[in-house]
Amino acid sequence: MGLIKSTTTAQVAEAVRQFDPLARPVVTLGVGSGRHPFLYAMLSGGIADGDRFFVTLTDRSVLFHEVASTGYRPGKLRYDVEHEEVRTRIGQVRRRPLWSTFRFRFPGDAEAVPLNVRRAWRPEMDRFLDALRGDRLPARAVEGRSS
Repeated sequence: MGLIKSTTTAQVAEAVRQFDPLARPVVTLGVGSGRHPFLYAMLSGGIADGDRFFVTLTDRSVLFHEVASTGYRPGKLRYDVEHEEVRTRIGQVRRRPLWSTFRFRFPGDAEAVPLNVRRAWRPEMDRFLDALRGDRLPARAVEGRSS
């Protein structure tokens, strides 16, 4: 079980390699979708709503792996979204002391949902958003783009 962040990121990197052997992970973070995590946990008796994902920015695309129900491990790959498309789907970033959020519109959805990021994953969230917004991706990711 990957409760230690370094173990978790290694497990996600292996899941990425299984999906696309040529992809190189740049940054991985854990997110949960849905309402505010603290408020909802208090109102629902601790039962979480929404989905939990490991989001991995690779040099080729952004991958969303479900968090497996048996431990904090990467499960099934739900989405594989190109960098340019991800940039258009992210909005309303809020950095907060315990839980930060950014809104993301998943492929096939009409509205964006908040993705909640725990404080432990906040540095990775910042690197993820900076890389996507600032075009600081590895050279392979930007090859072939027309200007």
